[in-house]
Amino acid sequence: MPLLIDGTPHEDGIFTLQLTSGAPHRLKTSPGQGSLSLGPEKLLKTADLRLPVDACVLWHCFDPFATPAGSPWPRSFYYTGNDHGFFTWAQLRPIENFSWYPQLQQDVHIDASQSQIRELSIHLQAGHQGHIHLKLPQQGMHLHLQGNLEQITVTAGLPESLSLSPATSKNPADKAFQLPDMGSLKQVGTLELRNGAGKQAVSLQNLLQFSKLDSLSLWGNHSDLAQLSSCTQLRTLSLRFMRHLSELPALQVWPQLDSFIAYNVEEAAGKRLRQQLKERTKSRPWADYTSVSQLRKPEWWTKEYGRPFAGWAAARARIAHAAYDLAEQEIGAASSLAHVQAALTTFTARFNTVKGIETSEREDLGLAVQQLAQLPAALALKLTHEQAGQWFDQNRDY
Repeated sequence: MPLLIDGTPHEDGIFTLQLTSGAPHRLKTSPGQGSLSLGPEKLLKTADLRLPVDACVLWHCFDPFATPAGSPWPRSFYYTGNDHGFFTWAQLRPIENFSWYPQLQQDVHIDASQSQIRELSIHLQAGHQGHIHLKLPQQGMHLHLQGNLEQITVTAGLPESLSLSPATSKNPADKAFQLPDMGSLKQVGTLELRNGAGKQAVSLQNLLQFSKLDSLSLWGNHSDLAQLSSCTQLRTLSLRFMRHLSELPALQVWPQLDSFIAYNVEEAAGKRLRQQLKERTKSRPWADYTSVSQLRKPEWWTKEYGRPFAGWAAARARIAHAAYDLAEQEIGAASSLAHVQAALTTFTARFNTVKGIETSEREDLGLAVQQLAQLPAALALKLTHEQAGQWFDQNRDY
């Protein structure tokens, strides 16, 4: 369906807009495109709109754009640059998702307390000197922080939920990563702590700084799980893609626990957890969803740990693993970023012919692309998280 500008459909998907104070920009969209990427050509080879990293962006130029259903377009932004005026713009124009990749070399103070951004992701990269001091709304925003967590301080406001993906090394033998002091964010009640497959463990020693935590989701490699015994107020606990659970306390440690999920966990621990679920049901029925599924033997962790297709139906999983294997092989032999792009594009497009891709499966495929982007050959060719995400969005019909 064509986009609308001031209520008028534009069939060709080509637009001229005053993105900066300089010459107008030309934007070409494709049918069904819901996201927009913009940033410097040096960092974003395939951006929808290219502009210098320090350019002043006239965000209001997007005001006339709408979907055929009448909602603001774009729904999602991927912006690499230092103009934080979108927070002011979002006071009047709601934004569903905004992913910001700042390249700051100096400190900034941002008041986003009135911004209507539902999902805000900030990707903090090592090597940038600037520190972000950020005021958030009092409610309604979901905040995702990735990378160098010490580069940001939330000075006011509190997100509805907080997701942390700290930058960890690719060597699981490295000393466990310690979470920094998260300041006012320590008051959140819902926390997701994500780590990559097979990466340096994230220690839970500093988890106790979140004194009001009642919902916790852990992904990937973590250590010091015995610390969870002090989080006695937990009502929801989720463990996903976790190989090392020997230190996990028994479920009875959390008397208020209403929901528990363990998905893709080591087999021995999974069997213990299933028995504990049954025992707890005898004394107090579970008030919400509980499940212990996809128990994994040692050989699975060795070969397939971290691939997000583990929960797929067998036939679809075979397609996904075959496509993943091919992409992994091609990226390993790549001699240029174009070769990596071709491999990720082929992987993404392979599923355009697979009928009925669900939302969760689309998210799994996006995660697979990011995992492939972390292969040593891709990193050596300077592939970024953002580039991989853009190639995925641009080449999928699901």
